[in-house]
Amino acid sequence: MRGYPKHMATKQDFDNLLAMPEYKTQALADLKRLQGIDDAKVIRVVSGSVETDDLITEEIDNPNPAWKQKGFVTKKAVDDLVTAKEVAIDVK
Repeated sequence: MRGYPKHMATKQDFDNLLAMPEYKTQALADLKRLQGIDDAKVIRVVSGSVETDDLITEEIDNPNPAWKQKGFVTKKAVDDLVTAKEVAIDVK
C-alpha cells in the first residue's frame, strides 16, 4: 500500500490503519465520520409514483446501515473502537 487509501471497505481496513502510527490519526477521523452517520431509519416507497404525484412512503429501520456494510457487528462496536483509540492516543 502506498499512502492512505481513498476508501475503507471493511472493519479490517480500519484495524490495519489504526495499527500504523503514521495513519492512526487520519483513520480515527474516518472512523468518527462513520460513527456520526445517522442512517438508522430509511424511507421506503409503499405505493404510487413520482410522475403522478401520489407517492406514499413509510419510515422503516435501515436493514443495512453504513456500520454494518463495513463489517461491524453493532453500532456500539464502532463507538467502543473510537473510544478505545481516543484513550490510547490521550495516554501517549
